[in-house]
Amino acid sequence: MIKFFRKIRIKMLSENKYSKYLLYAIGEVVLVVIGILMALQINNWNESRKVQRLEGQLINLLISDLKGKKKEHLSDLQDSKNIIKSFQSRIDSWENKNEIDTVNLKWHLKRLGGDSYFLNENSPLYNSLSNSNLLNKLPDSLTKQIDNLYRLKIMGVKIIIDKATEYGTHCKLNFLLPNNLIDLNQSAKEIRERIKNVDEEFISYSKLFINTCNLLNGALESSANGMNNLIDDLESYNDTKE
Repeated sequence: MIKFFRKIRIKMLSENKYSKYLLYAIGEVVLVVIGILMALQINNWNESRKVQRLEGQLINLLISDLKGKKKEHLSDLQDSKNIIKSFQSRIDSWENKNEIDTVNLKWHLKRLGGDSYFLNENSPLYNSLSNSNLLNKLPDSLTKQIDNLYRLKIMGVKIIIDKATEYGTHCKLNFLLPNNLIDLNQSAKEIRERIKNVDEEFISYSKLFINTCNLLNGALESSANGMNNLIDDLESYNDTKE
C-alpha cells in the first residue's frame, strides 16, 4: 500500500502537477490524522470498558460484603429478641407474683454479666474503596448511602454493643461478685437462695439489660434495612452499566 501511494506521488511530480499533488498530500495527512483519531478512540473505548468491568466487579464485591453483614446483623437481632423474651418473662413473673422465676437462672446470670460482646465494624473492602477513585465515580446518592451505612449505622451498632459490654462489667463488679453470683458452678439451689436476698436488685439489672437490648435491636434493624436498600440500589446501578 505504501509503495502504491509512493508511485502516485512520483507520477504526479514527474508530470509537474504540483496543485494536484498538494491536494493529494493534504488528503494523505487527513487520512493519517483520521487513522490516529480512530486508533485513540478505540483505545479510549477499550480503557473505558476495562474501567467499567473493574467498577462492576468492585461493586459486586461490595454487595457481597453487605449481604454478609446483613445476615450477621439479622442473626444478632433474632438472638437479642429471644433474650428479651426470656428476660421479660422473668420480670413479669416478679411483678405479677412477687417471686423470681428460677428456671434457667444460670443462663440469666451469664447474660447479665456478659462483657465479651464484640462487633467488627471494619470492612477492608470499604476501606479500600474509600481510598480509591471508585466512590467518586458513583452517583452522589449512592456515595452518601454507602458512607451513611458504614460510618453511621454500623458504627451505631458498635457503640451500643460497647455500652452493653460496659454494663456487663459493671454488673459483674457491683452485683454478681459481691453477692457471690458470679460462680456458675455452684448448685442451682444455692443460686436461688442467694438471689432471694437481692431480688429487687436482680430485677433492676434485668430491666437495664432489656433496655440495652431494645436499643441494640433498633440499631440492628436500622442497619439491616439500610443494607437491604443499598444492595438493591447497587444492583440496579450495575444493571444500567451492563
